[in-house]
Amino acid sequence: MKSRRAVQGKLVANAAVLDLIDLCLTDRATPDQWKTLSQIIVDQPEVRDCFAAQAIASARLSMIAGFEEGPQPTPASRPLAEEPPSPNSLWRKRFPPIRFQVSRGAIATLAIAVALICMGYGLLVGYQHWLSSSGPTPHLASGPVPPAVRIFGIDGMTEPRELHAARVFELPSGSYQAETSSGARIQLTGPIRVRVESPLKWRLFYGKLVADVPTEGYGFTIQTDQARVIDLGTRFGVAVDRRGDTQVVVYEGKVELTSGRQQQVMTEGDAFAIPTAGQLDPLEFTDANAFLEATDIPPSVIGQVRHNGAPHHATYQIVRAGFQEDALAYTDRVHQWNGVLSSGLPPALIGLDYVRMANDWKYDELDSLRDDLEITYEFTRPAVAYLLVDERLSKPTWLRRDFVDTGWIIGLDKGSHRDPETRSDYELGQAKGAGASIDVLLRVWRVVLPEGGELKVGPIGNQKDDWVVPCLVARPI
Repeated sequence: MKSRRAVQGKLVANAAVLDLIDLCLTDRATPDQWKTLSQIIVDQPEVRDCFAAQAIASARLSMIAGFEEGPQPTPASRPLAEEPPSPNSLWRKRFPPIRFQVSRGAIATLAIAVALICMGYGLLVGYQHWLSSSGPTPHLASGPVPPAVRIFGIDGMTEPRELHAARVFELPSGSYQAETSSGARIQLTGPIRVRVESPLKWRLFYGKLVADVPTEGYGFTIQTDQARVIDLGTRFGVAVDRRGDTQVVVYEGKVELTSGRQQQVMTEGDAFAIPTAGQLDPLEFTDANAFLEATDIPPSVIGQVRHNGAPHHATYQIVRAGFQEDALAYTDRVHQWNGVLSSGLPPALIGLDYVRMANDWKYDELDSLRDDLEITYEFTRPAVAYLLVDERLSKPTWLRRDFVDTGWIIGLDKGSHRDPETRSDYELGQAKGAGASIDVLLRVWRVVLPEGGELKVGPIGNQKDDWVVPCLVARPI
């Protein structure tokens, strides 16, 4: 007879994880907390065992409490008037029910099984609910939500800056220290821009960091445009330098490096530069201090923009790593980009470079809407470009030929505008955050430029009444 593996009841050392387990087992957790605990359980076997042990203990306590209540007392007297017997009662008199004798041990086993199944189902439902409805700001439950990261040394502050998941932080030149709720200790060198996807996953847009990850943080991941680095119990560095190249160095232990279709397990002393996804160029090993030397912000993957719009209208801006909720869409409007649903913008677009156009390019020299607008973009390196096109415009041949429809829809919150020359005046409300005050829908089209170079868009037609100039978002390959 095979013996079953006993669930160990050893507590984990991370207090934040214990708080999460307590909130989830007492049904006080938010979707964000369910999601965080789900990921930690998958990545860390010791947390999974701890959660299972505490779940079993909770089920047993509930069962014991139920047994101690004992049978309920019978009524002292009968009602004054009895109701006539029902057909069911007559049936029970003729055919008395069969009574089964069930041991308390069997009841206890069944209760524990049902409790674990219900908690597992609740974990799954909570995680699915988070996927469909979570926004960028976590909502507090009856217990505190542990911050995903604490950053020390900002502007001489004695108290750390605390950030929850789904937040972007950007720091100027300087050295900083950070701690994640999963236990990782990280040295940061600015200028640096990071999106905290979760306590166990960061997105590095530019800058340098060295992560020292304990057992509790196993699986800590750094994602860049060119690579993904997964901790396997180690101390490692990741940088996006002034050229936009990703560099990875391992000081202790090992990491799993994935770039394009290539996967490499790096051990102590290994170092690679990844200028393009899938290209791994060996580097000489360097110490942490040299690796963390300050550098400049890498240039945008978008070089410059040319157009045939009227020259007297507003110019454009290239925004480095700035596409996000409520980002300003045009240089001559207060329009803002937003997700259509409360779940927000497509995650693949957040934090990418984009061109802040001039919406007045759609007018000619006589301030009439034109139908021959053409825009040419120059890319400094291989790139993936996303074109956001007003759904009210027709889909020209060049768009269907050169681009692929991603199926994503982006929202535009217009706000108010007044222009005495074009007479495009309107007064609209404007809200903060995703899923609110959406006035225009734009479809996202994708094109891959393996050599970089030029991308021509147009001619762009019009609807004779109102439309917005397409926006371009891009990332390096």
